[in-house]
Amino acid sequence: MSAPIAYHPGKQPIPRNAWYVVAFSREITQKPLSRRLLGDKVVLYRTENGQIVALADYCAHRAMPLSAGTVKGDCIQCPYHGLEYDPAGKCANIPSQPQIPRLMKVRSYPTVERWKWVWAWFGEPERADPSLIPDHSEFGMDNTDFWSVDRFVMSIGGSYQLLHENLLDLSHVTFLHAGSFDSGAMASAPQSTQVEGRLISITREVTEVVGAAYGRIFSLEEGIRVRRTLRSRTWVPSLNVVTSTFHFLDEPGRPAAVRHSVFPITPDTATTCHYFVGTAHSYGEPAAGDVLKAQNQVLFDVFLADKTAIEAIQQAYDELGAATPDCSVRADEAALKFRRLLDGMIGEEAGSLAVA
Repeated sequence: MSAPIAYHPGKQPIPRNAWYVVAFSREITQKPLSRRLLGDKVVLYRTENGQIVALADYCAHRAMPLSAGTVKGDCIQCPYHGLEYDPAGKCANIPSQPQIPRLMKVRSYPTVERWKWVWAWFGEPERADPSLIPDHSEFGMDNTDFWSVDRFVMSIGGSYQLLHENLLDLSHVTFLHAGSFDSGAMASAPQSTQVEGRLISITREVTEVVGAAYGRIFSLEEGIRVRRTLRSRTWVPSLNVVTSTFHFLDEPGRPAAVRHSVFPITPDTATTCHYFVGTAHSYGEPAAGDVLKAQNQVLFDVFLADKTAIEAIQQAYDELGAATPDCSVRADEAALKFRRLLDGMIGEEAGSLAVA
């Protein structure tokens, strides 16, 4: 079946009326952090009492990056002429004069801290409802039955759409990650797909023997037989969670092992994105120190194959434009639903702007 809609990653607008992860909590301190997000240059910092602030990273006076400045109490001070901005983006002090012009302000972005992520809203501020952020306990974060860890963020030179499609078609793990995430049967396993609102779920089930690399990544013993349920869920447009549930066929009394791999995906620009990685586990012992560092390096190295593939595909779309091959197969069912839901969000926002 061919794709039902015109498609070119990096050419479509990015939905802004949505929550996106912009950083790990640990990344944001009283030292300003600059990050490109949805095409906007944003400065992130914490006030003295720990409140997270997100502002446009330009001074309203002469566009100097505020991230090059310093935090003073609740405000951030521009390093060029000393202007200070409060957490709402309003200028609070101009050293050279007592009067503050009405237009001397910068954009502020609503933020919410959940688990060890910081989420921000880039659209209409009045629509920034924190209840729209997925319930983190559903995938092991903020859940006492799991131990969880914030791992790393990877920069990818391809559209966030391509990364979502990568995670919604897990048949690729059999080939792109041969031996690392399955034992070779995932690509041919039957799948079922469901859509509920803006949540897409795809499920596969396989019986397999855990190999050496596979066992290292999932902290399972090499050679054991498992029945594995693999579910990939995407909350359009900004979050994917891949859940592996392992049942131990030769140990009927052993509790099932569940691992959630949590992937917030945030556009940097139209053709680049931030790939955040966290995991939650119902089994094993929490990793720390050198063990955690080694685990993270193994995962990072494996995910480099996704980065390479996505960047090559993005390059092809940019070079070939409308002539880019885009003939879909059955395994693309969830990815095509993602495209339709994304199109709907983009159309809805375009309609709102037209009315405004």
